[in-house]
Amino acid sequence: MPKHALRYVTCLALPFAAAVYAGPVLAQAVEGSGSSKVMMFDRPPSVDELREVVAPEAKVRTRSIEIVGGAASGAAQRPRPTDRVNYGAPPASSAPEASAPAAQAPAPQKAPPRQPPQQAAQPASQQTAAAAPPEPEPAKAQSFGFRINFAFNSAEIPKEFYSYIDSVGSLMTQDSQLSLLVEGHTDAVGSLNYNQALSERRAISVGEYLVRVHHIDPQRIAVAGKGPTDPIASDPYDGRNRRVEFKPAR
Repeated sequence: MPKHALRYVTCLALPFAAAVYAGPVLAQAVEGSGSSKVMMFDRPPSVDELREVVAPEAKVRTRSIEIVGGAASGAAQRPRPTDRVNYGAPPASSAPEASAPAAQAPAPQKAPPRQPPQQAAQPASQQTAAAAPPEPEPAKAQSFGFRINFAFNSAEIPKEFYSYIDSVGSLMTQDSQLSLLVEGHTDAVGSLNYNQALSERRAISVGEYLVRVHHIDPQRIAVAGKGPTDPIASDPYDGRNRRVEFKPAR
């Protein structure tokens, strides 16, 4: 086999092997901490994925029983149980003892109060589990974001990121009551004033895309430039802080 042919096969085989052993690449991950948790997507998300973050389904309502027709009037006439319970015999007369006749019959003895049935002792492990308070659920991300690779000092959205924002437009089209706040974020490289203005320009560019392409009512979109003031990486100079973030407008 010619040397150049062997080299060509090797160049094809090595990237394939690297792809096999590298493992799956995470397409989404929760970043940040506390109330600043953000679901970051590294590929265009589906509408259902976005809805799960900013507009989760309402909690299941508990079932109730409704009485209709004649049953309602009958139930209204039925006596309601009271909270008080009469234990033992009624109290004795308040007349003084001297006025009682001499040959008075002895008062009947009261029956001893009934003791509640004893419950079987639970194992110590079950008692401990019952007494332990439930663990709080971890806070979920309340916003999602994309790392749009804007050109240097530019607010123009690259074409390869149109599909990301198209998912947001589809979500807002389907959920007509949903309003979103679009935030632009930068890292700490550069002056604060420069990053503040640049992040605002990029947030406006995304909002205008939603209005122009998906015909979203501008009243449902708010924009804000955050600059480097709200990083999701511990290092404020980390490039992962550069992002466009979406959260429900309050």
